[in-house]
Amino acid sequence: IGFIIHKIISSSEQNNRELNSLNIQLANQNKEKTVLLKEIHHRVKNNLQVVSSLLRLQASELTDPHTKAQFNDAVARISSMALIHEKVYQKEDLANLDLKVYLDSLIKDLMNSYSKTEGIIVAIDSNLQYMKIKNLVPIALIFNELITNSLKHAFTNTKQGEINISILTKGQDVLISYRDNGNWIKPVSDNSFGMTLIDTFTEQLDGEYTINLEKGTEYKFCFSTPRK
Repeated sequence: IGFIIHKIISSSEQNNRELNSLNIQLANQNKEKTVLLKEIHHRVKNNLQVVSSLLRLQASELTDPHTKAQFNDAVARISSMALIHEKVYQKEDLANLDLKVYLDSLIKDLMNSYSKTEGIIVAIDSNLQYMKIKNLVPIALIFNELITNSLKHAFTNTKQGEINISILTKGQDVLISYRDNGNWIKPVSDNSFGMTLIDTFTEQLDGEYTINLEKGTEYKFCFSTPRK
């Protein structure tokens, strides 16, 4: 009986040693994969920034204002995607990203890109903590279009410009309200490239939206795409 007990204990200790060794190997592999994924996001961000720089150089040689504006819009869209990868590799959780933190940076970058944006107040109210990267990309591009349109068209004749963003969750749905108080020089055409992008990305997220043009412009989105 003593011999059997001794063998059981020895076997258990051997199993524990092997399990600990396996756990160490898995932990090291996870660290290596995390480092690799961060490096991938970092390189993607750098590549997108190179593309943006090339487009800016090309735009600087253009003389037609309309064509030059289209190039600048393309640069803004690419930069909004590069910002996602930048935020991802700066954090530990590579699968999710805080939408509010991302929007704060996106708005700051866009406002720095446009003149006459001084004094514009931006308020973001959100109870959505994290969102999967694959869902964040189309939402980020939607916000890029909305914010860019407001900065370009809404606040020329407005004393105090305001942008209010509300992001709420209801079950698996994400409810987003985007509103500015501007007096638009000209409404954005339903057939514009920006509106086409909004339609496309909203459909991609299995969502829908409405527009209210009373006292400024308000977009209300409902996305049924699961966040996890």
